[in-house]
Amino acid sequence: MTPALILTRPALQAEAFAAEITARWVGPLRTILSPLLQIVPVAITVDLTQVKGVILTSAHGVAASRDAGLPRGLPAWCVGEKTAQLATAAGFDVIAGPGDATRLADKIISRRPDGPLVHLHGVHTRGGVSERLAAAGIGCIDVIGYDQIAQPLSDAAFDALQGDAPVILPLFSPRTATILAGQAPFAAPVHVVVMSTAVQNAAAAINLRSLSVAATPDAGAMIAATLKRLRVMAEQGL
Repeated sequence: MTPALILTRPALQAEAFAAEITARWVGPLRTILSPLLQIVPVAITVDLTQVKGVILTSAHGVAASRDAGLPRGLPAWCVGEKTAQLATAAGFDVIAGPGDATRLADKIISRRPDGPLVHLHGVHTRGGVSERLAAAGIGCIDVIGYDQIAQPLSDAAFDALQGDAPVILPLFSPRTATILAGQAPFAAPVHVVVMSTAVQNAAAAINLRSLSVAATPDAGAMIAATLKRLRVMAEQGL
């Protein structure tokens, strides 16, 4: 039976991840895109003319920065390499972070930049970035630039999860894992790859055949962990 790879990230990120996997995997694989979050812009009305840097913890924050009218050349503290690439293309002076919001906050604190900074993020966010910076004496303004609206599984994804063929599910956020768990139980043998222990905890309610945690909380490690799980499944004849 051909295994199914179900990608639940927002469409653009899911398509990029799918392209990376299919370029490196030579075995049979059915890819299904089923975003569980719809990204919707939120109007930004806060006056940000005095900020001296921006914190971007997702690609969607980069998109929100355009609506915020932030000037080109402004220092941008980015959660990881992908966000850093997008921020560079948007004209920011980029400092790339280690892959998660908590460690990005620690990096900012260690550098002690002049404030205030602005953290552009979604309605649902983790890491307590502005609180951590404030506790260290660095001014940071929280600004919501987009919403992440929960979506049901697509018909194709739901059917695959109720079928007999194995399913591999990379999960990048605790919220996505929680949304997915709310649509369980699933009949298929499900193999989950998670980005962090926080995502692992959120996925605990899903009936799983296996669970793998990426070595580091970034897209590259998730690709590597997903390919590793596919190889193990192939060796086991799954």
